[in-house]
Amino acid sequence: MKMLSDLLKLKEYQNIALVGAGGKTTLINRLTESLRKKSKILISSTTTFIKPAVTMYDFIDDVYHEDYQMDGLTKPGVYIIGKGKNLKNLVFGLSCEEIAVLSPWFDHSIIECDFSNGRPLKGFRDSEPKIPEATHATIGVLDIQSLGVQVNAKNIHHLDKYLILTGSSIGSLVTIEDLKKIIEDPKALFKNAKGKRILYINKVEKELDQALTKSLVGQLDLTKVDLVVAGSLVLNRYEILYQESF
Repeated sequence: MKMLSDLLKLKEYQNIALVGAGGKTTLINRLTESLRKKSKILISSTTTFIKPAVTMYDFIDDVYHEDYQMDGLTKPGVYIIGKGKNLKNLVFGLSCEEIAVLSPWFDHSIIECDFSNGRPLKGFRDSEPKIPEATHATIGVLDIQSLGVQVNAKNIHHLDKYLILTGSSIGSLVTIEDLKKIIEDPKALFKNAKGKRILYINKVEKELDQALTKSLVGQLDLTKVDLVVAGSLVLNRYEILYQESF
């Protein structure tokens, strides 16, 4: 069975941007687990991000300054770098310019470029996502189990923007058409995307999830993406559903 990092072609792309909702933090863990023994991997954000468990990184420093020196950090592993944290233990990320300075020191960078506050879905504010210029691939994360959940602030981050994007109403249920708009609308999931556009559909764990995923992908305008991978980060099981020749 291929590792998720292989299916998402991580070895071909040095700098990766993550956007969306429904498993970005867990996705980072899966992507780095097969690479951290041989590669130096920068993990950061252009917004705020959840501090991962101590087993998921080899180095962490949340006091980045402009004169930060990387010369002494030579060993392979996962390096988390930020600029402080708040009372909720969220780490403040770096600017795109700061990431541009740091990323050449690493074999890979994986940068979380928007925030979903742990919710399965989100709307997209005008100021996000902030994606570094040197990004080689943008991975958009979508939770297939968000289908059928109620449209409310508990389930959807930036609910106001979601309502405008999808045309849905508070109290209604999330539909395939809603998810289709999230993927295809130029002001949604792949807004500001740089490099290859990779759609990762997460939480495909039951037969119903598989059927709904294939129904969704069958309705997509696939010219808007380069690769579609579906699977479960919990079960560590994945498959490619669409791949442009690249």
